[in-house]
Amino acid sequence: MPTLQFSKKDLEGLVGKKFSQTELEDALLFVKGEVDKVEGDRITLDVKETNRPDLWSVEGVARELRARLGKEKGIPKPRFGKPLIEIIVDQNSTTARACASAAVIKNAKITPEFLEQIIQLQEKIAQTFGRKRKEVALGVYEFDRITPPIYYKGFSPRDKKFKPLDSTEELSLEEILEKHPKGKEYGHLLRGEKKYPLWIDSKEEILSLPPIINSEKTGRVTTSTKNVFLEATGSKQEIVDTAVLVMALAFAERGAQIHQVKIRYGKKTVVTPRLENKKISLGIDYVQQICGKKMNAKEISKLLSSARYEPKIKGKKIEAAYPGYRHDILHPIDVIEDILISIGYNKIKPGKTELLTRGSLLQQTTVKENSREASIGIGLQEVLTYNLTSKEKQSAWIGLKSEELVEIENPMSQNYSVFRKRIFPELLEFLNKNKHNPLPQRIFEVGKTVAIDASQETGVKETDTICMVVCEKNADFTRAKSMLESFCKTMGLELKTLEAKEPFLEKGRSAKVLVNGRTGFIGEISKDTLANFGVEEKTIVVEILLE
Repeated sequence: MPTLQFSKKDLEGLVGKKFSQTELEDALLFVKGEVDKVEGDRITLDVKETNRPDLWSVEGVARELRARLGKEKGIPKPRFGKPLIEIIVDQNSTTARACASAAVIKNAKITPEFLEQIIQLQEKIAQTFGRKRKEVALGVYEFDRITPPIYYKGFSPRDKKFKPLDSTEELSLEEILEKHPKGKEYGHLLRGEKKYPLWIDSKEEILSLPPIINSEKTGRVTTSTKNVFLEATGSKQEIVDTAVLVMALAFAERGAQIHQVKIRYGKKTVVTPRLENKKISLGIDYVQQICGKKMNAKEISKLLSSARYEPKIKGKKIEAAYPGYRHDILHPIDVIEDILISIGYNKIKPGKTELLTRGSLLQQTTVKENSREASIGIGLQEVLTYNLTSKEKQSAWIGLKSEELVEIENPMSQNYSVFRKRIFPELLEFLNKNKHNPLPQRIFEVGKTVAIDASQETGVKETDTICMVVCEKNADFTRAKSMLESFCKTMGLELKTLEAKEPFLEKGRSAKVLVNGRTGFIGEISKDTLANFGVEEKTIVVEILLE
């Protein structure tokens, strides 16, 4: 969780209100903040909100509190001055981090307290929102030392030298990764690339090597700095734009003038920063149902306004506009959470239980438990594998080249980048890792499989599935069918078999099955598929949906 440190007096100045200690603790609940430590004027705050970088500085906290306490309402409306400079991005030479965003700050008053917040916010955005600088890294520079236009392009690791921040000697880009502390920490983000990206001005003065380190000459901001250049780089324009916007809004809270920047990608030009509002619709009845409280449209709208929304009542629904830096709003339930925070969790009284119920297992739980018992009864051992897996295992290795899978947008590893659509590839990998154990190996797993389904609210459907795999010298289709028939008899299920044409099954020794209307497949796994997983003995599979 992000931990912020700030001056209580500084916060009070930004909010326009003095707080007693109790009042402060109550007010900080609006930003999901819990006071961890108080040392004189010094506050250490644990922010439980990990999806809102706009709250990771005292400026953002103050902006939110002014609305929650009734001093302001609706979406912030900062004034952005016309673009002062142009940035030219060479996309062909910055393949590692091809997207850029920027702003110019004029007449900034950087107090010691604000300087601390700039450094703190910059680091927290890069570490948390930017996933340790992989998705986004921020740079802050003294603008008066830069000569526009500014270029963002790539160079060979040995082509350029500059003096990095906190260094006394010039180093090549390659040497920075090897010798500088930040290069050692973040060098893996660039290592292996043919070209390293640089920010460089029209006089060939290097500003920084993102996402590693700024230059000593331009990349040090102090309390005497008046004009600032902000930039962010990464792989997605939306992410880098949000990072720059959040930083720019922090300066705006301190009275600085924010100027936009023109960023040229070949023939395409982007202007940043931008505060483009988003909209979401929610039903009034739905709000009342979730909140457990009767409220009319005007009451709900007032609560939304205090949470920085701009609501419009449209019949039985409310259309709520919200600021573009809010990436955490994915569903109406997220908006209702803000409504409840505006009401105050401490003011919500628990209701009495009006319906007496008896606890019992869900039907699907009973089916899964019975499936496990039936599988054990036919001589199989239960194993457990991960729901997250790789594209290769779920598609290419089993002969499905254009398979649609539910993917993770920003995976930490390619080995865990998709949700499994079938279980048997994971059990084949299990067999590969257990080749040192004697045959036969007879295993099963009951677990979730996930597939794309546009009819579902989330766009995906999770299904309970059972998979049985047997690896032994005498494994054949007859053994697979016998195993499935025993399972169906124990479970009291009706079985039908149809012709199968799956590329991962041997032709003529496999079948598609219908078990009480639920689909599945059985058969001998093809030699090519077994070879891809490094399994050397004949292997059969039974996999069916349980719901």
